[in-house]
Amino acid sequence: MPVRATVATIAMLTLLVGGCARPGETVSDSARPGATVGDSDLRLADRIGTLTTNDRWESCARHRPADPIGVDGAQEALTMPLLDDSFQPVSAVICGTTVKERPSGGSDLVEFESKTGDLGALLPALRLPDVDTQAEACTADLPAVPWLVLLDAQGRWVRPGVPIDECGKPRMEFRDVFEKLKTTEISSKVVSEIESAAAAQAGCSQTYGDMTWAYGTFDNVREVDIDSLPTATEVRRCVYFVPEKERGGDKPAGDFRSGGLMDDGAWEAVRKALLASAPAPACTTPASGFAVLHLTRGGSVSVEKDGCKRALVEPIDGGATLRVAGPELLELVFKK
Repeated sequence: MPVRATVATIAMLTLLVGGCARPGETVSDSARPGATVGDSDLRLADRIGTLTTNDRWESCARHRPADPIGVDGAQEALTMPLLDDSFQPVSAVICGTTVKERPSGGSDLVEFESKTGDLGALLPALRLPDVDTQAEACTADLPAVPWLVLLDAQGRWVRPGVPIDECGKPRMEFRDVFEKLKTTEISSKVVSEIESAAAAQAGCSQTYGDMTWAYGTFDNVREVDIDSLPTATEVRRCVYFVPEKERGGDKPAGDFRSGGLMDDGAWEAVRKALLASAPAPACTTPASGFAVLHLTRGGSVSVEKDGCKRALVEPIDGGATLRVAGPELLELVFKK
């Protein structure tokens, strides 16, 4: 069970030494065994929730840890000092990431900063003690741990620990309160694109694995009856480019380039070309791009644009087979 110190203990330690400890200095044993101070005053506040009279809240961008929000940087709150009565908060700030849909289509990964003055239930939940007993059986999941700070009337801030249950996870009382917390977003910033507007409009994933290469590498194919491919079905074609750094890996990740529903009659021509194709020989030349044909009535076909020029056929009834993608098939699949 983690060893904690109260916020009051750590704050008093800071005031006695005249501010934050020096980089590389070991934190007092009252914090937690093995804890070390970071490279700056702010990092000390990030790690153990220290409050100094000169430490004012500015923004998530300034104060949050370098670790991705919601991953390791947030989970350290499970071993940080718990809140006590020495600090009197008037509001809370939550830093985090979320996926936001764009009105024009597609979505982005966004870092956000939200604020709330709704502390009536939050503060008692943060002041709950850890559960000392240890459960005999615990699940492997770890519920999301928020990265939050509390602010007082002077704008000083402290990052409190989150109380844990017998499995070392956030206590359910805290989770319930946090889930119902009413917040207002005060800033946000796009970190990266999750899905482009073009991919969303085409009905394709922004990224997709080159399964033709993956199957060929591990020889995880067998001859199947591709006659079972439907003769008439709606087909969604998604074309991907494989960055050079991805080529030749276990399952190269392709980036979306184009896509949409295939023209009427195009699938019948593709199916005919597949039926006439020969089994693909062994090959170790990775492709710079590929296309995936998603069949509404079930099954799929993946085709390498270059490299080994193979087609991976996966009928709805199971199995997979690699066929040679001849010029006619390539023209049908990759034509503009």
